[in-house]
Amino acid sequence: MTWTEISIVSVAAAVLVLIAFTVRLFITATRTLHLLGDTIVEVKQQAVQTTEQAENLIKQIGQFTEEVHLQLLALEPSIQSVEKAGAAVGEVASTLRKATRMVNESMLGAEKVIHTHQKRIYDAMEWATTGFELWQRWKAHRNAK
Repeated sequence: MTWTEISIVSVAAAVLVLIAFTVRLFITATRTLHLLGDTIVEVKQQAVQTTEQAENLIKQIGQFTEEVHLQLLALEPSIQSVEKAGAAVGEVASTLRKATRMVNESMLGAEKVIHTHQKRIYDAMEWATTGFELWQRWKAHRNAK
């Protein structure tokens, strides 16, 4: 065999190997495309399921939001009542502060009067105590009869 014949045989063998690899490549590509097609179908089904679940979730959220809104509307009168009660408590606190101030002023005035008229008050208390004791003795004497 000459170099030419060896070259032709080598080229023919290389072409056969190339054809075999090309056929193998096409078979692998076809399988990959089938698998890719199946994967696309699965992804499409999952996307449809996810979309349906999202729609259901959105419906539930809408219902929940509507229920919360209705409950807030129902609570609005209570909130207004609480606000009114708070205002009333504020007014009561203000009135109590004023009353406390007046009581303090009255007590200071009474202390001044007591201090200035201590002897007269002492005498009045003594007369009141004596009168009370006499009244109790008279009552006891009367009950004893």
